[in-house]
Amino acid sequence: MQAQRLMNSSRSTVGYLENGRVMSSSRSTIGYIDDGRVMNSSRSTIGYFDGEQIKNSSRSTIGYFDDGRVMNSSRATIGYIEDGRVLNSSRATLGYFEGVRRIEAALFFFFFLRTRTAFE
Repeated sequence: MQAQRLMNSSRSTVGYLENGRVMSSSRSTIGYIDDGRVMNSSRSTIGYFDGEQIKNSSRSTIGYFDDGRVMNSSRATIGYIEDGRVLNSSRATLGYFEGVRRIEAALFFFFFLRTRTAFE
């Protein structure tokens, strides 16, 4: 099985997903993904993945994931997840993932990396 890792556009590892834990490149736990719930390192729920909807901790819809597209709450496309790559709305590659399901990669990038500087 491939490593469950997420990489920036230079293919440097920026994080891992392992047994429901979301980890930084140094493998310190920065959050959890469990049965559609996204939690921070303290296990406080920061969001949900409910079917195609991405919701915040109050269960308000903040985005959508549909057929590889990641959209904001207005359904404007803000990125794509396809063929092991994470792309912005212009289809420029922001990063890569391997050994991770697309839904988990979408959650990771939407909730964790969009608030971090891993791709800047």
